[in-house]
Amino acid sequence: MIGNKKSPMGMDAPSTDAVNRIVEGTVFEGNIRSMSNMRVDGTFEGDIVTKGRLVVGPKGIIKGNVKCAHCEVEGVMEGQIEVAELMALKASAKVAGTIFYGQLSVEAGAEPVGTFHMGARERKEAPMMGKPGAVNTLKGAEVETSMPKKEAVKAPLAQTKL
Repeated sequence: MIGNKKSPMGMDAPSTDAVNRIVEGTVFEGNIRSMSNMRVDGTFEGDIVTKGRLVVGPKGIIKGNVKCAHCEVEGVMEGQIEVAELMALKASAKVAGTIFYGQLSVEAGAEPVGTFHMGARERKEAPMMGKPGAVNTLKGAEVETSMPKKEAVKAPLAQTKL
């Protein structure tokens, strides 16, 4: 293709202006990974991971886990939500779950319910099960593991005859 600067079909770099849409009246179940922006005006159940901006329209509903750079909510969101930068809740927004955000903007009338954490979600390392000195959690109980202590070996008492 002489003079054509476009990449072969399907090989175009992601555009920051591109918007993926789930329109009103559409129900989508599954997972989405995207490099560009996304708008949900229908119903989405599953996980969304996008490097761009996520907009939930006034009639949009998302139930599941979300991870995005920016988020603007006018509709309903339920689940674990991780927003790297600004999360904006408009007056008609209803958000429930565990939310991690860089910045938060809440308009009067919005209904945020759940646990809100400023900053990125901390990833906890798995406990070192069975290692000496490790603290392990088993069904809510905290147990400290350690090596058994060696007891001093007692020499048998000398038997004396009377």
